[in-house]
Amino acid sequence: MKKVILPLVMATSAFSMKSYAQVGISTTTPQKTLHVNGSLQVVNELNVGGNATTAGSAGTAGQLLASNGPGAAPSWQNFSGTGTAIVINGKLIVAQEITAQMTADFTDGSGAPVAIGNLNNVIIDNQNLYTASATSNSFKVSADGVYQVTINGQLSTTNASSPVLGVWDNTANSWIARVNDLFTASSGGLQTYTLITSVPMLASKTYSFRQTNTTASTTLKQLSSGSTGSGPVTQVSVKRLK
Repeated sequence: MKKVILPLVMATSAFSMKSYAQVGISTTTPQKTLHVNGSLQVVNELNVGGNATTAGSAGTAGQLLASNGPGAAPSWQNFSGTGTAIVINGKLIVAQEITAQMTADFTDGSGAPVAIGNLNNVIIDNQNLYTASATSNSFKVSADGVYQVTINGQLSTTNASSPVLGVWDNTANSWIARVNDLFTASSGGLQTYTLITSVPMLASKTYSFRQTNTTASTTLKQLSSGSTGSGPVTQVSVKRLK
Protein backbone atom coordinates (compact mmCIF):
# COMPACT_ATOMS: atom_id res chain seq x y z
CA MET A 1 0.00 0.00 0.00
CA LYS A 2 1.47 3.36 -1.04
CA LYS A 3 2.75 5.71 1.68
CA VAL A 4 3.95 9.30 1.53
CA ILE A 5 6.68 10.24 4.02
CA LEU A 6 7.50 13.89 4.62
CA PRO A 7 10.17 15.22 7.01
CA LEU A 8 9.08 17.61 9.79
CA VAL A 9 11.04 20.60 11.08
CA MET A 10 12.32 18.42 13.97
CA ALA A 11 15.39 16.60 12.68
CA THR A 12 14.69 13.22 14.29
CA SER A 13 10.95 13.03 13.56
CA ALA A 14 8.97 11.92 10.53
CA PHE A 15 5.45 12.47 9.26
CA SER A 16 3.90 9.60 7.31
CA MET A 17 0.53 9.11 5.68
CA LYS A 18 -1.12 5.98 4.38
CA SER A 19 -3.34 6.30 1.35
CA TYR A 20 -6.39 5.46 3.43
CA ALA A 21 -5.92 8.47 5.75
CA GLN A 22 -3.84 7.13 8.61
CA VAL A 23 -1.26 9.67 9.77
CA GLY A 24 1.87 8.86 11.74
CA ILE A 25 4.33 11.05 13.63
CA SER A 26 7.69 9.41 14.29
CA THR A 27 6.37 6.17 12.79
CA THR A 28 6.21 4.98 9.19
CA THR A 29 3.50 2.41 9.99
CA PRO A 30 0.59 4.34 11.56
CA GLN A 31 -2.08 2.05 13.00
CA LYS A 32 -4.76 4.65 13.74
CA THR A 33 -6.14 7.81 12.14
CA LEU A 34 -3.42 9.64 14.13
CA HIS A 35 -0.57 7.57 15.53
CA VAL A 36 1.98 9.48 17.65
CA ASN A 37 5.09 7.54 18.58
CA GLY A 38 6.22 9.84 21.38
CA SER A 39 4.85 12.42 23.77
CA LEU A 40 1.88 14.69 23.08
CA GLN A 41 1.27 18.14 24.52
CA VAL A 42 -2.10 19.87 24.34
CA VAL A 43 -1.90 23.53 25.34
CA ASN A 44 -5.58 24.43 25.16
CA GLU A 45 -8.61 22.22 24.57
CA LEU A 46 -8.78 18.46 24.01
CA ASN A 47 -12.12 17.11 22.73
CA VAL A 48 -13.14 13.46 23.01
CA GLY A 49 -16.07 11.68 21.38
CA GLY A 50 -18.43 13.26 18.89
CA ASN A 51 -18.52 12.23 15.22
CA ALA A 52 -17.55 13.54 11.79
CA THR A 53 -19.65 16.68 12.22
CA THR A 54 -19.42 17.38 16.00
CA ALA A 55 -16.50 18.41 18.16
CA GLY A 56 -17.10 16.05 21.08
CA SER A 57 -16.55 17.15 24.66
CA ALA A 58 -13.70 18.94 26.36
CA GLY A 59 -12.58 18.56 29.93
CA THR A 60 -13.23 21.30 32.45
CA ALA A 61 -11.71 22.13 35.83
CA GLY A 62 -11.84 19.13 38.15
CA GLN A 63 -11.95 16.57 35.34
CA LEU A 64 -9.45 13.99 34.16
CA LEU A 65 -9.41 12.05 30.92
CA ALA A 66 -9.49 8.47 32.20
CA SER A 67 -9.17 5.11 30.49
CA ASN A 68 -12.21 2.85 30.37
CA GLY A 69 -10.14 -0.23 29.60
CA PRO A 70 -8.71 -1.85 26.45
CA GLY A 71 -10.82 -1.31 23.33
CA ALA A 72 -13.02 1.35 24.95
CA ALA A 73 -12.85 5.08 24.35
CA PRO A 74 -11.58 7.21 27.27
CA SER A 75 -13.99 9.57 28.96
CA TRP A 76 -13.89 12.66 31.15
CA GLN A 77 -14.39 11.89 34.84
CA ASN A 78 -15.28 14.46 37.48
CA PHE A 79 -12.93 14.79 40.44
CA SER A 80 -13.90 17.21 43.16
CA GLY A 81 -12.86 17.79 46.74
CA THR A 82 -9.58 16.50 48.14
CA GLY A 83 -7.91 13.14 47.76
CA THR A 84 -5.43 10.88 46.02
CA ALA A 85 -6.15 9.40 42.58
CA ILE A 86 -5.66 5.62 42.45
CA VAL A 87 -6.45 2.93 39.89
CA ILE A 88 -8.90 0.16 40.89
CA ASN A 89 -9.55 -2.58 38.31
CA GLY A 90 -8.28 -0.34 35.53
CA LYS A 91 -10.46 2.62 36.53
CA LEU A 92 -9.17 5.90 37.93
CA ILE A 93 -10.89 6.98 41.16
CA VAL A 94 -10.24 9.28 44.12
CA ALA A 95 -9.31 7.14 47.12
CA GLN A 96 -11.55 7.47 50.16
CA GLU A 97 -9.68 9.21 52.96
CA ILE A 98 -10.56 10.07 56.55
CA THR A 99 -8.23 11.98 58.85
CA ALA A 100 -9.27 13.46 62.19
CA GLN A 101 -7.62 14.99 65.24
CA MET A 102 -8.89 15.55 68.78
CA THR A 103 -10.39 18.81 69.99
CA ALA A 104 -10.04 17.86 73.69
CA ASP A 105 -8.74 15.04 75.86
CA PHE A 106 -10.87 11.90 76.18
CA THR A 107 -10.92 9.78 79.35
CA ASP A 108 -12.45 6.36 79.85
CA GLY A 109 -12.24 3.82 82.66
CA SER A 110 -14.96 1.35 81.72
CA GLY A 111 -12.57 -1.50 80.93
CA ALA A 112 -14.37 -2.20 77.64
CA PRO A 113 -13.49 -1.04 74.09
CA VAL A 114 -15.18 2.34 73.67
CA ALA A 115 -15.39 4.65 70.67
CA ILE A 116 -13.02 7.56 71.23
CA GLY A 117 -14.75 10.88 71.79
CA ASN A 118 -13.58 14.34 70.74
CA LEU A 119 -12.12 13.06 67.45
CA ASN A 120 -14.08 15.79 65.71
CA ASN A 121 -11.43 18.03 64.17
CA VAL A 122 -11.95 16.51 60.71
CA ILE A 123 -9.04 17.25 58.37
CA ILE A 124 -10.46 15.25 55.46
CA ASP A 125 -13.57 13.12 54.91
CA ASN A 126 -13.94 13.11 51.14
CA GLN A 127 -16.81 10.58 51.09
CA ASN A 128 -18.74 12.15 54.00
CA LEU A 129 -18.87 8.81 55.80
CA TYR A 130 -17.32 9.79 59.15
CA THR A 131 -19.22 11.06 62.19
CA ALA A 132 -17.85 12.15 65.55
CA SER A 133 -18.97 13.77 68.79
CA ALA A 134 -17.65 14.43 72.28
CA THR A 135 -18.46 10.85 73.26
CA SER A 136 -18.17 8.70 70.13
CA ASN A 137 -17.16 8.25 66.48
CA SER A 138 -17.97 5.92 63.59
CA PHE A 139 -17.31 5.57 59.89
CA LYS A 140 -18.08 3.46 56.83
CA VAL A 141 -16.09 2.72 53.68
CA SER A 142 -17.66 3.42 50.30
CA ALA A 143 -16.44 0.17 48.73
CA ASP A 144 -14.93 -3.18 49.68
CA GLY A 145 -11.16 -2.96 49.55
CA VAL A 146 -7.88 -2.74 51.42
CA TYR A 147 -7.41 0.35 53.56
CA GLN A 148 -4.36 1.77 55.30
CA VAL A 149 -4.94 2.58 58.96
CA THR A 150 -2.73 5.05 60.83
CA ILE A 151 -3.27 5.93 64.47
CA ASN A 152 -1.00 8.01 66.67
CA GLY A 153 -2.15 8.57 70.24
CA GLN A 154 -0.59 9.85 73.42
CA LEU A 155 -1.91 8.11 76.55
CA SER A 156 -1.86 9.17 80.17
CA THR A 157 -2.64 6.85 83.09
CA THR A 158 -1.82 6.60 86.79
CA ASN A 159 -1.52 2.79 87.01
CA ALA A 160 0.41 -0.04 85.43
CA SER A 161 -1.89 -1.25 82.68
CA SER A 162 -2.19 -2.40 79.06
CA PRO A 163 -4.07 0.19 77.00
CA VAL A 164 -5.21 -0.65 73.46
CA LEU A 165 -5.85 1.63 70.48
CA GLY A 166 -7.26 0.50 67.17
CA VAL A 167 -10.12 0.10 64.72
CA TRP A 168 -13.23 -1.76 65.86
CA ASP A 169 -15.72 -3.59 63.64
CA ASN A 170 -19.04 -2.38 65.08
CA THR A 171 -20.95 -5.02 63.12
CA ALA A 172 -18.93 -8.01 64.35
CA ASN A 173 -17.99 -6.45 67.74
CA SER A 174 -14.30 -7.18 67.35
CA TRP A 175 -10.97 -5.52 66.62
CA ILE A 176 -9.68 -5.52 63.05
CA ALA A 177 -6.47 -3.59 63.81
CA ARG A 178 -4.93 -2.64 67.14
CA VAL A 179 -1.76 -1.76 68.99
CA ASN A 180 -1.12 -2.43 72.66
CA ASP A 181 1.78 -2.59 75.10
CA LEU A 182 2.46 -2.91 78.82
CA PHE A 183 2.25 0.63 80.17
CA THR A 184 3.93 0.99 83.57
CA ALA A 185 3.51 4.63 84.55
CA SER A 186 3.94 6.86 87.54
CA SER A 187 1.26 9.41 88.34
CA GLY A 188 0.41 11.26 85.14
CA GLY A 189 2.83 9.21 83.04
CA LEU A 190 2.69 9.53 79.25
CA GLN A 191 3.25 7.02 76.48
CA THR A 192 2.74 7.40 72.72
CA TYR A 193 1.27 4.54 70.70
CA THR A 194 1.53 4.35 66.90
CA LEU A 195 -0.27 1.92 64.60
CA ILE A 196 0.44 1.73 60.85
CA THR A 197 -1.11 -1.22 59.03
CA SER A 198 -3.42 -2.22 56.16
CA VAL A 199 -6.61 -4.27 56.52
CA PRO A 200 -9.59 -5.34 54.36
CA MET A 201 -12.80 -3.40 55.03
CA LEU A 202 -16.34 -3.93 53.75
CA ALA A 203 -18.92 -1.35 52.68
CA SER A 204 -21.64 -3.33 54.49
CA LYS A 205 -20.05 -2.72 57.90
CA THR A 206 -19.61 0.18 60.30
CA TYR A 207 -16.31 0.83 62.07
CA SER A 208 -14.98 3.07 64.83
CA PHE A 209 -11.69 4.17 66.36
CA ARG A 210 -11.61 2.77 69.91
CA GLN A 211 -9.53 2.53 73.03
CA THR A 212 -9.66 0.26 76.07
CA ASN A 213 -7.77 -0.34 79.28
CA THR A 214 -8.47 -3.41 81.37
CA THR A 215 -7.24 -2.20 84.74
CA ALA A 216 -7.20 1.59 84.91
CA SER A 217 -8.65 4.82 83.63
CA THR A 218 -6.80 6.12 80.56
CA THR A 219 -6.76 9.58 79.02
CA LEU A 220 -6.06 10.04 75.32
CA LYS A 221 -4.39 13.43 74.93
CA GLN A 222 -5.27 16.11 72.39
CA LEU A 223 -1.96 17.96 72.72
CA SER A 224 1.60 17.01 73.51
CA SER A 225 2.83 19.71 75.87
CA GLY A 226 6.15 20.49 77.50
CA SER A 227 8.82 23.09 78.05
CA THR A 228 9.43 23.32 74.29
CA GLY A 229 5.78 24.05 73.46
CA SER A 230 2.70 22.06 72.49
CA GLY A 231 0.90 20.75 69.42
CA PRO A 232 -1.67 18.22 68.22
CA VAL A 233 -0.50 14.67 68.93
CA THR A 234 -3.45 12.27 68.60
CA GLN A 235 -4.56 11.65 65.02
CA VAL A 236 -6.40 8.85 63.21
CA SER A 237 -6.48 8.14 59.49
CA VAL A 238 -7.98 5.66 57.02
CA LYS A 239 -7.11 5.63 53.31
CA ARG A 240 -8.10 3.21 50.55
CA LEU A 241 -5.17 1.49 48.82
CA LYS A 242 -6.91 -1.00 46.50
